[in-house]
Amino acid sequence: MPLRRNRRQYEQLTDFDRGRIIGLREAGWSNRRIGRHLGRSDMVVARCWQQWITEGRVYRRRGSGRPRNTNDCEDRAIRRVATSAPTTSLASIQRHLPPSRHPVPSRETIRRRLTEVGLRSRRPLRRLPLTPHHRQCRLDFADLGQLGV
Repeated sequence: MPLRRNRRQYEQLTDFDRGRIIGLREAGWSNRRIGRHLGRSDMVVARCWQQWITEGRVYRRRGSGRPRNTNDCEDRAIRRVATSAPTTSLASIQRHLPPSRHPVPSRETIRRRLTEVGLRSRRPLRRLPLTPHHRQCRLDFADLGQLGV
């Protein structure tokens, strides 16, 4: 059976942890000792230290991914519409965006922007929930059907 490693060491280092690594290395700690202290691999510590020595920085560079389709103003407009009417559909949010926007962000983009701030789509209620009285009436009706009355 393979040895289970600490899952935390595979996560990204935070800027705070990177700063701690540099501080401890400058204080004379070994890579292995720092790794054990922080619950990380000694190779993670070594790579962080090497980056500090060669580049003079420990933070990650910004990714070169695809540019965002919406700007901050449009993101705020999406959030405003979604919070003012929680059961609003993605298509109606799309229609409420400023008309000067071309091309209009897709529904998937709007869904992503809402997910980023912790909102999710809600469907409007299709029917009224049954009250306890209605439930009892339905049970009584079902019992009458079984008795053959």
